[in-house]
Amino acid sequence: MREWQYEPSQNLSRSIPEKLTVFPRERDMTQSIVRGFWSLFLRLFLRLYFRLKIMGRENLPRNKGFVIVSNHSSHLDALCLLSALPLHSVNRMFAVAAKDYFFRSFFKSLFSVITVNALPFDREKQQRQSLELCADVLNAAEQGLVMFPEGSRSLNGEIQPFKPGIGLLVTGTNRLVVPACIKGAFEAWAKGNTFPKPKKVTVTIGRPLDFCDLERNKENYRMVTQKVEAAVRGLKERGGQHG
Repeated sequence: MREWQYEPSQNLSRSIPEKLTVFPRERDMTQSIVRGFWSLFLRLFLRLYFRLKIMGRENLPRNKGFVIVSNHSSHLDALCLLSALPLHSVNRMFAVAAKDYFFRSFFKSLFSVITVNALPFDREKQQRQSLELCADVLNAAEQGLVMFPEGSRSLNGEIQPFKPGIGLLVTGTNRLVVPACIKGAFEAWAKGNTFPKPKKVTVTIGRPLDFCDLERNKENYRMVTQKVEAAVRGLKERGGQHG
């Protein structure tokens, strides 16, 4: 039997800002506890202030990691999607967040990591490396991502074309994609508004999409991206029919 030897965690030599932005991020018990209490408070707040309604929660995969994707028009989006997930999964789901916005200061980084378990995505210089980081997260058992393939918040509330990164990430893999559509978040807290308004917000979750049988090539990356976008748009149209 090999003799056990103590090996100090790499986090011990890192500064606090580095611990927040470097992956793999080691599990921190304090952060996990704080995030758990925050999630409870958030769910109550969203339900009372925005009358948050979740439809299709039964479509979420159980005991398996996945990527949940949605339209993006408000800072409320990630909070609403995470609140739609089982409470026990909040420490295993990572919200993909723009590094240049959510990680540009220590306090903003800390808030983003604690509240949505943010994963920094460099959308300017290192997009491919950021996608590889997303893949690493998904390769771990029962971990998942919250992604917004539009890349940035919509300025008018309409869904923008999806960027091909989602296709590159899931094509030819066993990573399920769960489409979702958020309605009312733009009216509640659009980009440029300082304070949110108490408007009703609804999250509709669709059936998981599986692209494991496809070959990994540019044509399929594009096709998968289009299918995911179509699924999200379809949820918006169906939601509109039901008011």
